[in-house]
Amino acid sequence: MFESADPKQPFYVANQVAVSEENIRVLTTLFEPLVGIQGVGLYITLTKEFDEVPFAKDYKTLYQLQDQTNLKLEDLFSTLHHLEATGLIKTFIGSNPVLGETLIFEMEKVPSAGEFFHTFLLSSLLLERVGNVTFNRLVKKFTPRTFIGLKDAKEVTSGFFDVFHLSAESAIDAPIEVKEAASEVPKDNKSEIKLGNEPVKIDWSFLLDLFASYHIDKEEVLKHQVEIKQIIDFYHLTEQEFVETSLITMSAGTDKLNMYAIQNAVNENFGLNRNKEMVRKQLQQKPKDADKTIKNLSTADAELIRAVDSKTPTDYLYELKEKKGGYVTANEKKVIYRLQDQMGLTPSLINLIVHTCFEYDAVLTNNLADRIANDWLQKGITTPTEAIVYLKERKNKRKRPSYRTQKKTVRKTTDWSKYEKKNQSEKTTMSAEERNRIFREFGKNE
Repeated sequence: MFESADPKQPFYVANQVAVSEENIRVLTTLFEPLVGIQGVGLYITLTKEFDEVPFAKDYKTLYQLQDQTNLKLEDLFSTLHHLEATGLIKTFIGSNPVLGETLIFEMEKVPSAGEFFHTFLLSSLLLERVGNVTFNRLVKKFTPRTFIGLKDAKEVTSGFFDVFHLSAESAIDAPIEVKEAASEVPKDNKSEIKLGNEPVKIDWSFLLDLFASYHIDKEEVLKHQVEIKQIIDFYHLTEQEFVETSLITMSAGTDKLNMYAIQNAVNENFGLNRNKEMVRKQLQQKPKDADKTIKNLSTADAELIRAVDSKTPTDYLYELKEKKGGYVTANEKKVIYRLQDQMGLTPSLINLIVHTCFEYDAVLTNNLADRIANDWLQKGITTPTEAIVYLKERKNKRKRPSYRTQKKTVRKTTDWSKYEKKNQSEKTTMSAEERNRIFREFGKNE
């Protein structure tokens, strides 16, 4: 604890500390009860006394500091000691070849309110100084507040691509004019603009490690950092999903990223992944009332359920085709693969979809299978038992459950314009003899 009785004692401030509006709020609310209003004023005054390259003639004395703060010398040091004790200032004694002994003040940054309350010595002292009621009021004042209405609210903010149309090429790989503009206009240190929903945060360290395991150099990845970020943001991919999709586009021995091929691959897989996630959520729903469902099943229905539950989709497809006397096509097997691996439907549900398709057509097609699957999922049907009951209920409503596209019957109607034109021509066509007779008789009855 240093004190000087010499008002001509030189001093310097060793560093510069910026004081924000929030810092002032913490100083005047939390520190002022501890260091007094003089302490807050002295701290702010000293933050403005920093000089990057002080010369001997640029020094100031304690007398000048007294004059600025309107404090007696002993009160000045008492206030300074309070600032030192609360961690806002550090004081050093230095030696100057011209001035001799000098005081050096090193300014500390004003801590946040959270840091203050987590420093128990400061927090306890504040409690003693202001009492329980004021202390609790200060705690509430600095406690982050969240609008309670957001707790159960569903975000419906429009995304950029919900409102604006931009070609996929421009969205993923910006035009050269845009890139040139970005390089010419300086970017400040503020965070990026949030377009609707918040952009995906990318763990670049994790992404680089994933690519490194496949012998893709860090430099190759960072070279395409902007494009990678835009693709991940646009399609809301994880780092793992982006790397796995990128690998599909690479041939053996290649260590370069083909961003155009990656863009196409991601675009192709994006819809499939979203659909698979939607189906997964739907299948996780609780089944309907089991007792009520079982009562509506016949012996034949029970046999059908056992059949679809006991066979793989491919085996069941071959079995049905064999019973019909036909054969399995390559496209039919692709339909099975798509329903199971790309849509995520369960094998038993796929089998019943196949069974239902063959009631309307001799060949299994994507269009018909999708119509049936979509209809069932939208009705909350996720098991073969529920599907069978649903089909029976529709059939019992005197309407055969049909998933085929109905052909429109076009009724042949009269083209009245042609009819009128034809009749008009018939009425206006007359012979030369008739015309002459009309002219001869014209005016006789007048």
